[in-house]
Amino acid sequence: MITVQTYKKFPDRTFGLGQDVSTDLLDIVKVPALFIKDSKIHKELEESRLKRVTIDVGAPQEIYDKLLKALGKKTMSDNELVSLSSKYGRKPYASGLIRAIFDGQRGPAIKDWPAKNYLAVAVGMGLVDLDYSTDTYHITELGKEAVNLLDNNDLDNLRTFMLERLFEYPYAAWLIRVVNMDKNKWYTKFDLGDNFGFIDEPGFSSLPEDLYIDAIFEAKSSKDKKLASQIKSNYESTADKYMRWLAGVLVKYNLLKKQAKVYTRIIDGKEYSVSLTSYKVTLQGVRALNRVNGGSRFSRSIKRVRWEYLAPKVENASKRKTARALMLKFLSEAPNGITAKDMSIKINTINSSLNSIPDQVLDDAKGLNRLGIEISIDNNEMLKLKESLYDFTIPVKSNETFDSTTADNLKKLILPKLKKLDHKYLQAIDIAYKRTNTTNHENTLLEVLSADLFTKEMDYHGKHLGGANKPDGFVYDDKTGWILDSKAYRDGFAVTAHNTDAMGRYIDQYRDRDDKSTWWKEFPNDLSETYFAYISGFFIGKYQAQLKDFENRKHIKGGLIEVAKLILLAEKYKENKITHDQITIQILNDHISQSEYMKEF
Repeated sequence: MITVQTYKKFPDRTFGLGQDVSTDLLDIVKVPALFIKDSKIHKELEESRLKRVTIDVGAPQEIYDKLLKALGKKTMSDNELVSLSSKYGRKPYASGLIRAIFDGQRGPAIKDWPAKNYLAVAVGMGLVDLDYSTDTYHITELGKEAVNLLDNNDLDNLRTFMLERLFEYPYAAWLIRVVNMDKNKWYTKFDLGDNFGFIDEPGFSSLPEDLYIDAIFEAKSSKDKKLASQIKSNYESTADKYMRWLAGVLVKYNLLKKQAKVYTRIIDGKEYSVSLTSYKVTLQGVRALNRVNGGSRFSRSIKRVRWEYLAPKVENASKRKTARALMLKFLSEAPNGITAKDMSIKINTINSSLNSIPDQVLDDAKGLNRLGIEISIDNNEMLKLKESLYDFTIPVKSNETFDSTTADNLKKLILPKLKKLDHKYLQAIDIAYKRTNTTNHENTLLEVLSADLFTKEMDYHGKHLGGANKPDGFVYDDKTGWILDSKAYRDGFAVTAHNTDAMGRYIDQYRDRDDKSTWWKEFPNDLSETYFAYISGFFIGKYQAQLKDFENRKHIKGGLIEVAKLILLAEKYKENKITHDQITIQILNDHISQSEYMKEF
């Protein structure tokens, strides 16, 4: 039974996928072994290993003493398992028991980050559980069974046991389903990322493969190693890294096979190559689909879900996780299904500050499918859970009121208006209105989404550019060109001389066409009109006067367009309600803020 449990406070952690974790599932069993006195792992640490990875490599005596005291306890804290203090995180010695049991790549012990992920996977596999009321971990009956097999060296049965846990693991179920969609296809991480997670949240998103390949070729041809490193950082999401681990697990157990997918390109007479790891399902991986979905002689695996799985690290993650967990609760209690409208009512009855709407319920249902939890959706917006789920707890705080961010409110306003446009573009609103600093990946994603709204949704030519000495994008039709610059400023974008210096350079480069930056070579120079556009969440200051001053200085017209307005323009274009000429008018007019333009849509 999925239950709602009230706590005064509880830890808001992330569990599930495991970056920097061994692809051998048997290694995961070492984590629950820490809780059992006289287990092989316990004895190894007690007799020699713990001293070797702490005191012998410079750790204070108190670290050794505290870890030895914690070893074999029925319950342990996150600090005891991962690191006694964050100040020890980069030290070469072990400061937590999980750090102590695994060899590091460049030292005697692993770092804090992989230790956290080993714990996350152990929890995700059902070997260890978290007590919300005490914020401590304990071994489960499954964990005891696994450790017993490990201690008795019954490795064949342990592999079978852990494979069963893998088929219960929603993320693994998702990946097995994806690679079985086309059994002859080799999937890269970009292919996989395109099918993963909640489409309206940037934490799950993977950037387009073709843009990544183009950028790497450019870096290689210019012999710019720093640029190549930046591209890899900007284009790789956290989900990409996690997916590599999960794909590696499936390779380890012969459910997938991998090979290098090589791209070649001749640039200025010289051949360059770019390689990506790709994956293809094996015969065993095809058969594994029967374990995941049910078929042949197998019943569908029961999926192991946790509240923590249900949102990435985004603002208001707790709110999103709770709403989605409640969806699963109500679906599990409705064998005949429930409509999106009724689901929304039920969620808001539990807590009105969740502000659920049917359109968001439908998007969340699609997102849950993309995490491995299969939900059918018919034309009448009837939802039906096709999985059986293990019991789990939905933790809530007593009298909790969930905050609604500006991004939340704006997405709620826009979402019902989107009948044609892919909802993935709503990620741009989360990024543009993010209250903390954005990552390089998020900034790049905002640039890509902005350019794609023009090229993929409104029939312009052109593309995302990005990188040093280039605008974020250039798009055009048969008569009009746009130089694009996307800005994710948490406090809003001001059109000051300082902020517009870069745009001024791009305008000069495009006009003069003799700069060392040659991005403009790809685009026509005989367009009737060329404009510039700043794209941001919102604008601050006397932006209309500042914009006019900039136009007078550079002798080129431009516009300021909020991300939300750009999304709505794309929707209207796809509905055949506006033309390119009307889009130009909308970008150049003075209806810049939401209060001015929203009434037009």
